[in-house]
Amino acid sequence: MPKVEIKQSKIFVGNKPVSLLSGEVHYWRLNPSYWKTVLDRVKEMGLDVVSTYVAWEFHEYKRGHFDFTGETDITRNLKGFLELTRKEGLWLIIRPGPYIYSEWPNDGVPSYVRKFHRLHPQFLNYAEVYMRKVCSVLKPYFASRPGGHIIMFQADNEIDPWPDIYGNQYGLAGQPGIFQQFLRMKYGNEIEKLNRNWGTAYHRFEEAGPYIACMLTNYRGLPLKGDRELRRNLDYIEFKYYYSAKCAQWCVEAYRKLGVDIPIYLNLYPFFYVNDWSQMQKLCDFVGIDLYPSSELKEDVHEQRKMMDKIRYMRTSTRVPYIAEFSAGVWHARHYESGVLTPNHYRLISLTALLAGIQGWNWYMLVNRDNWYMSPINEWGRVRHELYQVFCDVVKIFKELDPPTLEKLTDVGVTFKPLQYAARTITQEGSLLSVLYEADVDYELYDPKLGDIRKKILFYSGNQWMNEESQKNVLKYVKAGGVLVAFYDYPRKNDNFESCNLIGFHDPSRVLFEFKKPFSVRLGPKLKVDVTSNAYVFDQVKGEKIQVDIPDFGKTTIGYIKSCGKGKILHLGVEPSKDLVHAILQYFKIPSYVHSQTRDIKTGLYKRGKKYYLIAVNNGMEDKSATILFPSLKLKGKRIKIREMITNRKEHLLGTDAAILSIELPRKDGKVFEISS
Repeated sequence: MPKVEIKQSKIFVGNKPVSLLSGEVHYWRLNPSYWKTVLDRVKEMGLDVVSTYVAWEFHEYKRGHFDFTGETDITRNLKGFLELTRKEGLWLIIRPGPYIYSEWPNDGVPSYVRKFHRLHPQFLNYAEVYMRKVCSVLKPYFASRPGGHIIMFQADNEIDPWPDIYGNQYGLAGQPGIFQQFLRMKYGNEIEKLNRNWGTAYHRFEEAGPYIACMLTNYRGLPLKGDRELRRNLDYIEFKYYYSAKCAQWCVEAYRKLGVDIPIYLNLYPFFYVNDWSQMQKLCDFVGIDLYPSSELKEDVHEQRKMMDKIRYMRTSTRVPYIAEFSAGVWHARHYESGVLTPNHYRLISLTALLAGIQGWNWYMLVNRDNWYMSPINEWGRVRHELYQVFCDVVKIFKELDPPTLEKLTDVGVTFKPLQYAARTITQEGSLLSVLYEADVDYELYDPKLGDIRKKILFYSGNQWMNEESQKNVLKYVKAGGVLVAFYDYPRKNDNFESCNLIGFHDPSRVLFEFKKPFSVRLGPKLKVDVTSNAYVFDQVKGEKIQVDIPDFGKTTIGYIKSCGKGKILHLGVEPSKDLVHAILQYFKIPSYVHSQTRDIKTGLYKRGKKYYLIAVNNGMEDKSATILFPSLKLKGKRIKIREMITNRKEHLLGTDAAILSIELPRKDGKVFEISS
């Protein structure tokens, strides 16, 4: 029998690779007489993989009675849909819950089950009955069986503790429960440790709750005022991580016991206050996130960058950078907020994902259904031509690029600590990530607790606390030859907010602030950058001092470069800026593979063999004539061919030593180019 496994960010059925590009089709929400017509349109788009939920609440039509063959309602004919998709030569991703959400009653579980949280013994008993029933229908169609075509299996859906519904059962109010059990485990049954961290005087863990009165108005807003209040909030977030992981572990193991021998994955929210992505990755074959960008990425000025950063983080923290649900259309109520989803919107978000380094996705929903609008295919298998053609073009680009086989060209890494974002202790405005985005510097994101940092230079992004394990990993990276760069913020406390500086940063002696005029920072004899920022003053440092002349203050040390093992640490006690970042990369001779000189144009460069692939996206509100530089490409004396991958139009590089490409990019849109010699 063929083995089905994940390799190189693809599904392999025996020796046959299947790209992780698919679209969602909900069989039970469509008239079965249109199933084949719908699937024909899917195949004509160029897709060979479809995905579907299985709705427990719908198939258990009467308590204890299940219909998977359409005896009570033709739309319950799951087996018929399985037979048809196999006959049509389509691979299938199956998502049987227990939960599916999907704007379905009770989020997909029967009413008698909904009253119990996901780890309640009653829920587990009821769920196991359903899971056994549905697996008996699905298993003959697994691709691990002769002639089978189900290649992936999703366990549950967007696992969330839902404290607003089940908080009382957890011990968040009233009687103690799982929350207090978690605290007892975390603090080794020593109430004194919890009291020391929280600033409390509890006698028993059963007294502890996640909130105190002054926190209630702050939780959804600004960061909490004190370290102890924040530590209490972090413990609550970590409880949600713990609960979600226990749910995932139970569900995956239960399906394995029921004979699921194909890759099992989990889909997660695209934020960090419910799931620890890297922790969830350890419980299954791989994880993916669900992304629903706003129309043309106009929710705020940070939306495109935040979308790319989630993908960049997945590239270093999960096995496969995968979007388990990628917006195709929009659910009822959200359509009032999103407005019309235009053809260029779909190109914009797809190319933005490819630019950041995604390696697969599932369009949700590829086909309309109840409570859903603006998909490229409607319920009767008729296409919306202006949308459908865009999806066809994106499929063509994806398959020609073959993202899992591409090498992303960047030598820049940035630290990324999800818990700090979950606790809302980092603002978007003025952050290092926003500066890099403005500067069109591509990078990968690394959670330092995971180690395995592989870039030549690592910028520190975050606030003043980092756990000891992470600090040790960063120090190991530097000693092995890496370059670490920190600005105004640098780690000087552990995650209990006690003084901890394992990396060896020097603390400033004082701060100069409220500067109205810029001062010049020099890196070496040739690099000078004007900076307007608060500034640390360092009286005692080892290594090379970075000094500036500030009017009325004189010569002042605002940073230093020092050796650490085989590597170096650069600490500049100022806020980062676009020009400063470029100067630092130039100073340390970090190559810039591609760079746009035009505002709002974001670029990424990939390589396979002797071919390069440029992805350029215009996130601006107007058409642009973009100038793109390739400083590191050695093109002198070579004949270069540039092909725009949708129209096959040929472009030309200007210059030889410093290659320059001039292209036209429509507003909120993008293009992909193949570059070969």
